[in-house]
Amino acid sequence: MAIFNVDAIKDQAKKNFGGAWETTANLIPQGTEISLPKKGKPHPVKELIQKSREIFLGLGFDEVENYTILPDTDVMKQYGPEGLVILDRVFFLAELPRPDIGLSDKKISQAQKIAKTIETEALQSVLRSYKRGEIEADDLMEVLITKLRITDHQAMELLDKVFPELREIHPIPSNKTLRSHMTATWFHTLAALQNKEQFPLALFSVGPRYRNEQREDAHHLRVHHSASMVIMDPEISLEAGRKITEEIFHQYGFAEVKFETKKATSKYYAPRLEQEVFIKFKGEWLEIADIGVYSPIALANFNIKYPVFNAGLGIERMAMLLYEADDVRKLAYPQFSVVDYSDDEIADSLTYIESPHTERGKKIAQSIEKTAQKHKDELAPCEFTAWKDKSIEVKIIEEETGKKLIGPAGFNEICVANGTIYSDFMPSGRYTGMNYMKAIAAGAAAAIENSHNKLTYQIKTIRHLSDLNLQIPERVLQYIEGQQKKIGVGGAVFITIKAEPRE
Repeated sequence: MAIFNVDAIKDQAKKNFGGAWETTANLIPQGTEISLPKKGKPHPVKELIQKSREIFLGLGFDEVENYTILPDTDVMKQYGPEGLVILDRVFFLAELPRPDIGLSDKKISQAQKIAKTIETEALQSVLRSYKRGEIEADDLMEVLITKLRITDHQAMELLDKVFPELREIHPIPSNKTLRSHMTATWFHTLAALQNKEQFPLALFSVGPRYRNEQREDAHHLRVHHSASMVIMDPEISLEAGRKITEEIFHQYGFAEVKFETKKATSKYYAPRLEQEVFIKFKGEWLEIADIGVYSPIALANFNIKYPVFNAGLGIERMAMLLYEADDVRKLAYPQFSVVDYSDDEIADSLTYIESPHTERGKKIAQSIEKTAQKHKDELAPCEFTAWKDKSIEVKIIEEETGKKLIGPAGFNEICVANGTIYSDFMPSGRYTGMNYMKAIAAGAAAAIENSHNKLTYQIKTIRHLSDLNLQIPERVLQYIEGQQKKIGVGGAVFITIKAEPRE
């Protein structure tokens, strides 16, 4: 079983990335087999997206894929003067320029120190092709390896040490934007299809939209999904589109639907032809979507000749209702989801950091625990042999005069109740079957069982589980902390265990 020491790996990579990249590959298990569950669990947002697709298809809409990236001028065409304000919530894209990399004598010398086989002309050819855009950035490493006949480690070192200018390039802003709402990209699709299809042209698309929110919180995500539909027809009206919208929400399971005209109409809709859609949910009217007929001005800016009705709803917003979620982040992202753990599950998740693997080691652990229990109240100076065989002798020692062999918390029992891990003098709550001394003895025996040298294992004051040679999975720790529960282990143990080889 592989459990990575992430701090050590990061430190190693910082000192020598190439070397760390090679050596840490040895940490990955090989030749193993695992079993997957018979059936996976769908994501609630994706599940609702699928349901939305089925509803629209069942009502006669054709599915299309709209542009994701568009120039900021499209926003201005759509909104008119209002576009300047709308652009504030839009994500603009930036691009990295291709650097003009010169190949000086110094760089050639540095490159050939990394790999003597590197030919100057071949390297120059690769750099020129990269500058001209003939080599994609994610293909550069492979091209260097192939054209220069070097290893991937050498190619990585070449980029890092010989061409540091690659690290110094900075993004250059462009006028390309990520769509902030699906409407912005409908105009291109409609313009392309207006003379190719029969009316009514009924289309839908479900996909992400990107908003430059000030922050992400329980009700705001920077990336969320929209189920959007348009109907183009020379006879389409707000009333006709509203009737179809009502049927869509009936398909979602909402029996009561009402519409209210917005006081401030978005400029890509015609005046007074934008409405909010409300559904009745658990006795309350909740705003769930937006509908409207596009302004002839916005349509004309994209050379569209026919009226268009549009309706759009936020998938995550609806999912919060249907799944009764109070935080959209928990609904969308697994790192925000809360998995409940029972006291039994928390207790069972506690394991030793180190424990003996051999029968001899297990017997040493048992002997340490029994000896400590038998003599725990003996006053120092004192020492007691816990284990002796032909190769080693293990003693429990206290040298400070007047102190007991084992501190007052030495045999506290580890328990769980109401999501909190705590210690008690007697088992209570959900008892884990572990006490301080049992856990300490396991750690000491693990250190001793294969050692042939003098060894001292000492535990003083307990503040954390790790002081007791105990650990819990990160997911359980996050649950305990997220529920504002505690890990309440502590107290004085003051035990010294010494192992000495026998002559």
